[in-house]
This record gives sequence, C-alpha cells and structure tokens, in this order.
Amino acid sequence: MIRTVSLIAVLFLTMSAASQTRAFAEDRDMNGAPAHLHLDKGAAHSASGSTSSNPLLLYKGGAVLHSSTTMAIFWGTQWNTPSFAGDKINGIDLFFSGMNASEYASTALEYGDTTGSITSSSLYLGHVIDATAAPNRALSTSSAVAEACKVVGNNPNPSALYLIYTATGAGHVNYCAWHSWGTCSNGAPIQVAYMPNLDGLAGCDPQDAVTGHSQGLAALANVTAHELLETITDPRGTGWVDSSGNENGDKCAWSFPITTSNPYGLSTLSNGTTWKLQMEWSNAAYTAGTGLPNRSSQLGCIY
Repeated sequence: MIRTVSLIAVLFLTMSAASQTRAFAEDRDMNGAPAHLHLDKGAAHSASGSTSSNPLLLYKGGAVLHSSTTMAIFWGTQWNTPSFAGDKINGIDLFFSGMNASEYASTALEYGDTTGSITSSSLYLGHVIDATAAPNRALSTSSAVAEACKVVGNNPNPSALYLIYTATGAGHVNYCAWHSWGTCSNGAPIQVAYMPNLDGLAGCDPQDAVTGHSQGLAALANVTAHELLETITDPRGTGWVDSSGNENGDKCAWSFPITTSNPYGLSTLSNGTTWKLQMEWSNAAYTAGTGLPNRSSQLGCIY
C-alpha cells in the first residue's frame, strides 16, 4: 500500500534571472535531447507556481522502463581518497540495492505504456570508479553521455540508467541534478543522470538530521531518487509529463513525508536502510483525493 504524506515548508534561495539564463545556456548542452533538471529549493518553488486546470501527468505515447536497471559511475580523482569519499559510495550502493521491490519504487506502478506496466523491480549493476579528472564545471548532456558510453564500452543496456556522480560541483547553477538521454558513438541509445558534488549546498540539502548519513550522501540520495523515478516514467522525453512539462518527481520536489507517525519524513527501502527522500506524484492518489499537497496545494504526493 502506498502511503500518503504531508507537505513541508521549503527554503527559498534567490537567483537572478540573468544568472538563471546563463546557467541554462552554459550547462544544458542539449545533444539532441533536453536535460530534465531537478531544480534547487528556491528555483523549484518558483517553477511549481503554475496551477494548471489539469495537474495530472499525461502520457505522450512513448516508452517507459517496465523495470529499472542502474549503474553508478563515480567520476573524479578524489573518489579513491577515503577522506573525500566518506560514506557516499557505500551509501549509494545500499540505496540502489534497497530500491528493488520497495514501496518507494512502487510509486510509479500506475504509469505504463502501450507495451506493458511498470513494476517495482530494480536491478543494480554496482558502481564503477573512473579516477580520471572530472570537469570542474557542470556536465553537459553530451559530456555525460560520452562518459557513460566510455565506461560501458559503447555497449549500454538500453533499459538502464547510468548515474554519474562527479567529485566536482556544478558551479553557479540553480539545479541539483538532472537526467537526459542520447546515443553512444555507435548509435546505441543510453539514459544518463548527473549528480554533482552537493556537499554543503543548502539549496540541495534535504536536512536529514536523524539517519546518520552525511549531508553529502543524504543530498545525493534524495536527488538520485528524483532522477531515477523520473527516468522510469519518462526515460526519453516521450513518457509521462504534465501540461507544463513537469515529471512525477518535479511535482513533489522538496516535499517530504512528514506526518505524525513519521515526524522526520523518512522512507525505508526493501533492504531496511532509511533515507529522507522526497515524495513522488500519483495521478491515482490525486484523483481519489488520498494524496497530500505539493507546494501548489495539489493533493497527489505519495511515497
């Protein structure tokens, strides 16, 4: 049974319109496909202001991922340094291992395609450390695709998401992560996600004070959940989005499951690990009136 949760207050960060424009221009290399940004708290609040008469996710006719396969790519020389890596690599391994058959993965079950339904099955292929130097600025779609294709030898699983965790930050941008897609040099299709170093970034911090995870790991896990569930329901831009282009993660971004019975807003995955993860949007919960509000007071967030 999917649980419904309440809205929490969000922090507002400011960023000038000129800076936002520059961030998009510099850091969104389309490479034939747009990167779906997980905006930081302040930018996400502004983007969520649209209150369409139809808040439901709409099916665009393309493919979804009926089951997810994931691989984590840790890119950067620092990942081999224990004092830098801390709990992040092992923590991300545990996060993905626990996603299989979890209640959190089940939030996407209602969004199928013309060939079948989504399941909560999630296969983790493990992680790879690429100890070459990562770029000192945000990845573009093309650079993320090139890195993932390099790691898998131009032979990606077409149904997998390759998540790139750079040791470097993204610079002065208004987002915390993104997912996109492209093709390897041999034409093989691939889905990618980019998670920069989020250590110390207030706008990307879920403010997890009780699980024992470091701030950096907690932030990465939360944005990873966002990008994974969006890729499952909209892997190549032809799946499920609302009339404003928001995906299931966008519609409940920075809303955590804080209730009287769950005062810290935690989610427990199938391997027993506990995380502070945002909620995901459910058309069914919204229609039935059983969801709880996002920042636009639309009652459709579940976990």
